[in-house]
Order: sequence, then structure tokens, then C-alpha cells
Amino acid sequence: MATIIVNHPWRVLLVAAFLATTAAWYAASHLVLDADTNHLIGADRPFMIQFNEWLEEFGDLEYLYVVVDSGEDLTAGDSAVRDLVHRLQGMPNLPAVHGWISGDEQWRLATRAMSSSDLENLVQGGDALRILSGDAPASTVLRQGTERLSQVTGLSSFTLDDTERRTLAASGTLLLESIAAARIDDAPGLEHDSGFDLASVRQDEFLVNPGGRLRFVEILPQKDFGSLAAIEVPLAQIRAVMTEVEAAHPGIDIGITGKPVLQADELAISDADMTRCAAGAFVVIAIIFMFVFRDVRRPLLAMLAFLFAFAWTYGAAALLVGRLNLLSIVFMLVLVGVGLDYGIHVVARWTESRRRSTAEEATRETIRTAGIGNLFGATTSAGVFFLALATDFGGLRELGIIAGTGLLLCVIAMCLVLPAMLVLSERRRPEPDPRTSMIAGDVTEEGRRGSRGSLGILALGMLVSGIFVFTIPAGFRFEENLLALQADGLESVEWEHRVLADSSSASWFAAVVVDSESEVSAVSARASNHPEIGEIRSVLDLVEPATPERDRLRASFQSFTGTDIESQIDADGLLGAVTPTMLREARDRLQALADSAGSIAPDAADRLRLIAGRLASLAIALEPTLGRVDDPLELERRRQTRAAIERSRQITGDSIRAMQAGDSDTLRDALPAALRARLMSPAGKFQVELVPAQDIWESDPMARFIEAVREVDPDVTGVPITQFESLRDMRRSFLLMGGLSLILVTALVWIDFRTIRQTIMVMTVLVIGLLWTIGATSLLGVSFNMANFFAIPILIGIGVDSAIHMMHRADECGDGPLEFRSTRTAVILTAVTTGIGFGSLVFARHLGLQSLGAVMAIGSIACMLSSVVLLPALIRLWR
Repeated sequence: MATIIVNHPWRVLLVAAFLATTAAWYAASHLVLDADTNHLIGADRPFMIQFNEWLEEFGDLEYLYVVVDSGEDLTAGDSAVRDLVHRLQGMPNLPAVHGWISGDEQWRLATRAMSSSDLENLVQGGDALRILSGDAPASTVLRQGTERLSQVTGLSSFTLDDTERRTLAASGTLLLESIAAARIDDAPGLEHDSGFDLASVRQDEFLVNPGGRLRFVEILPQKDFGSLAAIEVPLAQIRAVMTEVEAAHPGIDIGITGKPVLQADELAISDADMTRCAAGAFVVIAIIFMFVFRDVRRPLLAMLAFLFAFAWTYGAAALLVGRLNLLSIVFMLVLVGVGLDYGIHVVARWTESRRRSTAEEATRETIRTAGIGNLFGATTSAGVFFLALATDFGGLRELGIIAGTGLLLCVIAMCLVLPAMLVLSERRRPEPDPRTSMIAGDVTEEGRRGSRGSLGILALGMLVSGIFVFTIPAGFRFEENLLALQADGLESVEWEHRVLADSSSASWFAAVVVDSESEVSAVSARASNHPEIGEIRSVLDLVEPATPERDRLRASFQSFTGTDIESQIDADGLLGAVTPTMLREARDRLQALADSAGSIAPDAADRLRLIAGRLASLAIALEPTLGRVDDPLELERRRQTRAAIERSRQITGDSIRAMQAGDSDTLRDALPAALRARLMSPAGKFQVELVPAQDIWESDPMARFIEAVREVDPDVTGVPITQFESLRDMRRSFLLMGGLSLILVTALVWIDFRTIRQTIMVMTVLVIGLLWTIGATSLLGVSFNMANFFAIPILIGIGVDSAIHMMHRADECGDGPLEFRSTRTAVILTAVTTGIGFGSLVFARHLGLQSLGAVMAIGSIACMLSSVVLLPALIRLWR
């Protein structure tokens, strides 16, 4: 390889440039970003198979929630919710926006929601339903009701059987009730025991928290998983509307939360953090590179070679995987933190060799020494990443493929392209380069030290290790709460905490899917036995279970369709005018019916007397005051009374027509829009939502909740299940990678050096470096978590690089004095650059990334110290 580089450097560069250009083009046209967190998990995992089947059945149910807190002024909160919904519903990127269940939606479900006795009473008045659902005016309704009661209370009643009497009484009462319910002079409407007063306007029921203070607007945004923030556009629109509404409603607090928002905010911040930190690290590393080498050209050439490798890696990612997920995108930092290390070793050995040889000779020596060390170092690091293929976590597997391939491409670029550029840049100066640099070191100083102080160094290292062994148990902590890793001050996180403080985990639920209402009842009954499960939400919260008798009654109700009975003209010639005389006659019939029913059904008699009293009040309101018949105020009073009567009759008709429309629909179509998708699938399956009783962002309540819902139904699914299982998969994957990494690295180190003695020494300093890393992080209060736990396998892979390079340099010394010279400095520099590459994340806002930066920076320095301090002492002592 050295011969090719020396004799044909331009060819090497042209081929590298062509491959970089081709790779960049291929990546631009084929590499896609997949921001769907569900795709991080292996689709072949049993819990994901269930979850994907659930998604296919019910569709996307990951809503975001705009939360309105109006304090004690609930009316102001309702007004703000209406303003929000009206502004949001016209936006194209928001296919579903819900803030309440409307009165009309409540009526559409009424025949399924009312008790069987109420449904039977309603059907008994079927003749009245036919009239009320038509266009007959109030006067006609009043006359029809009076006539029916006349048949029941007059002499003709003796010709009727019991069924006919009950039917006429029920229909006549229903007709007159629709008139009596008219509201005049702010009088209250007729109250109905069943809660289904046909003449009342049902109020919208807002989506509220259990405490009743917080109002929610539930929004299903259109998601574009081809962008990092899948809901970036609709989220920006929603937040703009929130700002406008908050300004229009002083004293109202409006926030937004929910899994899609939390995820979008986290990704936006972490992406900005990684981009900023990676760019900053690249610049700082370049400056340090130039300062240490006291040169600009060689470090810049190393940076250029790195860019070649970067382009190749993107092309390889497109070819091997085809996408970048939210975990594999981290490979950019891996390459910045580790990939440049290989260039440092090449330039360091080149600089040392050029002090005594030509460019061609320096190339051959660099490839023979640093190249071999780089190759084995990169193989161990890449091998560790490739071990991710043995795990169950899909996102980690893809990261392993891309990052491992990227490291191998980096070492190729640094050992092939970089030397070719160095040869071309210094061909005009064939003689040795006597310039000094910090990297080259002194040729003889190292050898003079011999083995002095080796025992003292090792004793100090063992003392530090012993201290950490005793302090780790007290300070080591694993943070499993993902919410605690978010950036401080993030709006969606703060509102999530406000919602949790009031109603535990109301936006989280486990889903049990069943085929029938009877199964819904059974699941709800089992779930109620578990204190870990809080609210149980199902279609049975809205409707009564279907029975053959209810089905028969509903069929009877549906048979009554509207008909228009010809209106009669009263003596004044006013079409459909209601007169006091008509109202008093109706009152008398009701009183007579109440008297006859008093001893048999006292409650019904009281109800009839109440209706009769209201009719009498309306008659008085329509009666002209003596001497003021033509008074404008009197005329207006009578007009308003008649209007109230017509309005009451119209409301009754609207209610019945809404009931008929909902009853003719399927159950799913009759459900309110805000709840429909969550309670029933388009195919007719039912969902029971099991809401946790505690905050399941915490690991212990989460585990108890999962255990409870699985006792309710082993096939339960939903976001809590996938999060719990995926976190468990990640923990297992990282532990598996850690164990396999130690085995793989040990095997590769033995293959490299072929002696047990050197293998033991290299692995000893690696394990000590990892021990120091965990000890230092514990003392500094840096917790391990799901964002930084994979730092340990990475440190195993890259931490051994330093020891490999030091051991290779010791082998070059043979039996002579140890002279590590440029290798030691290069190892220190690579540890610094790796620490900067990852350590720059300590300036990130995202607390998880901060902790990753801290662990990687500490680990890089700890592994470097064990390699450049303890390893030479071990080698001298062994000698």
C-alpha cells in the first residue's frame, strides 16, 4: 500500500474524490431520515408485532394537547377553548381538533345511552315522536297533545284497552311537555329525572381533567417522519395560535404537551445541540491540531481526509441501511470524536519520521507503524459497534452498522488518502524536515527514565482504583425517567408536569382490544381490581350494553319518522298561534290525568302536575292585561312568549331528529368525534383504555402498571408497553454489548500481539480506565441514563486504541530503552480530541446529551491516563 501511495498519489486522490462525490450523490438521492421512534424498535419483537397490529386497527392515536388553565374562572377557560378550536380547525395540517362533545353529539347517542326504562317510555310516545320530528307548529302540537289526553280522560276512555290508554297518555304528555318547557322571564326549564329533557338545549361538555380546572384541546397533527421534527410545521402553527388566543384572553394560561410535542421539542433541541457542538468541536480540534503540530498544512490535510471519509460514510449508510433514525444520526459525533484520532496518529508519526527521512520514507514508516496501530484500533472500535447487530434494539443495530462502517472508512481515509496528500504536499522538499513540534518529543529523554518510579506509579493507580471501588456503590445512579433528561425550562415538559400533578398520567394509556361490548365489561371488571390502574375508559362510559330488548326498542323508535300535520287556523286568523284557552284546556287534561294516576303512580302524577302548572303560567303570560291590550310592551311580551313556545317546540324536534340520525348510524359513527377513534376501530373492534394511577415516567410505577395491565389481558398494548419494553431492550442491549465488547476486544488484542502477557497488560489498563470513568462520574454526580449508557461500549472500543498504540510503540523499541515519544503525545492528543468531540455536549441544553458528553469526556481522559501512565509502568515492571 505504501508503494502505491508513494508512486501514484494523484491516482489515490482522484479515486478517493470520485468515490466521495459518488457517495455524496447517492446519499442525497437515497438516504432518508426516519424520525418515527417506533422504527427504533425491532419490528420482529413480540410486543411490537402487537403494537403494529393495534396501529393498523385503530390508526394514529398519538395526540398532542393544548392545555388551558383559567384558574377559578371556568367560563373564561371555556371561551378560550372555543377560540382555540375555531382558529385551529381551519388549518390543513391538523386533521383532527377536538375541544368538547357538542349537544348534538350527545343527542345522537341518546337512545344508546339512556336507561332501558327511559328508552321504553320514549318509545311509548311514538305517535308524538312522529309529530315532533316533523314541521308542525306549536299550536298543532298543543292541540294534538290535548286531543290524546281527552281520549284518555273523557268518556271515550272506556272503549280503550290498557295498552291504548298508556300509549295515548304517553304521547299526549310528551307533546304537551315540549310546549311547557318554554322558558319565559328567566324561569328554569323543566327538569327531567332521566337527564334527557327533549326540550332542553344540551350544553357542550368540554374535555377536562379529573379536577375540572384544566381544559384540553386534543389535536392530531399531520406527521412527516421524513423530517427530524415530524410535526414541525403544524406545531409552529399551533403555537402561533396559542399566542394569539392567550393575548385575546388575559388571565388565561395556555400550554402544550403530549408525546408528539415532547418528542418534537426534544429532537429540535438535541439536533441543534449536536449540530452546534459537532461544528464547534471540529473547529476546536482543528485549532488544537495545528497548535500542537505547529503547522497548518498537515492538520488541514487530515481534516480534508476526514471529509472524504464523511462522504463515504453517508454513501455507505444509504447503501447498507437506507435511512438515518433518531439514534443512528449520532454517528456524526462518533466520527468527529473518534475518526480524527487516526489522522492524528498518522500525522504524528509522519512528523517524527520527516525529521530524519524523506517524504517517501516517512510514508512507508508511517504506514508500517501508525497504520498498523490504526488498523487494529479501528477494528476493535468498529467491532464493538458491529456487536449491536447481536441486540434486539433495531435503532442500535442501525447505529452499529453505520458507525462501525464509518470508523473503518475513516481509518482507510487516514491511512491511504492522507499520506497521499502529505506526499504531494512535500514532494518539492525531499530532504528531511528538521522543524520541531510538540508532537515529536525528545529522542533520548524517554529512554533515560528506564523503570524508575514504575512501582510508585502502579501503587498510586491501585490506590485511586481502590478509592473508586468503595465510592461507586454510594454515588452510582441510573436515571430511568426520560422526562428528567429533557432540557430545563422546556414548555412542553413544564406543562406535562402540571398535568401530572393534577391527574397522574392522563395522556398515557394501555390498550386492550376486544370484539364485543360484553368483553369490554369483563375487561373493565378485571381492571378495577388493580390499584395500579386509575381511570378505565371505554365505550360503556357513554352507552348502555346492548341487549335484545334494547335493540327491539331502538328499532321501534327508528320506525317513527316525521310527518307534517296540517296546521289549524285559530279565531284570530294567525297560522299556528297558541292561545291562552288552548293552554288552559291542555292544563285541565293534564290535571285530570294526574288525579287518576295519583294513587297508582304518585311520581308520575307529580310530574304531570308540574307540566300543567307550566302550561298555566304560559297561559297567563299570553293573556292580555285588562286595559292594556294594545300596549306595545304587552304586545312584545306576548310575542316573546309565543316565540319561546315555538323555540321550545323546535328544540324538541331538533333533539328527536338528532336522536333518530344517531340511532340509524352504526355505534362507531354515533360516537362523539372527540372519542370515536379511541373507543372503536373502523372495523368495529372496541378499545378499553387503562390509565395509570401514578406517574409512570418513573420506573417503579411503570413496572407495577405494566404487570397489572398484563394480568388484565396478556395481549395488552399501547405506548406504555412499547416504552417499557424498549427501555428494557436498550438496557439489555447495552449490557450485552458491554460484555461482548470486552470479549471481542480481548480476542482482537491477542490476534494483534499474539502474546498473553501483552494482552493482559492492554486489557488491564482498559478495565482500570473504565473503573476510573464510573468512579469519577459517580463522585461528580453524573448519572447514567438511557442517553449515555451506550458510552460504556463505545469507551471499550475506543479506549483500547490508546493502549494498542502504546504497546505497538513499545514493541518497536525491542529490548532497548522505551521511547514512546510522538506516540505518547499523539495518544494524549487523540484523547483530548475525543473528549472534545463528545465533551462539547456538556454545553447542550438537553440534559441527556449533557450527561453523554460528560461521561465520554471523563472516559476519554481516564482511558488515556491509564494508557500513558500505567501501561508504560507495567511494561517496565514486567521487563
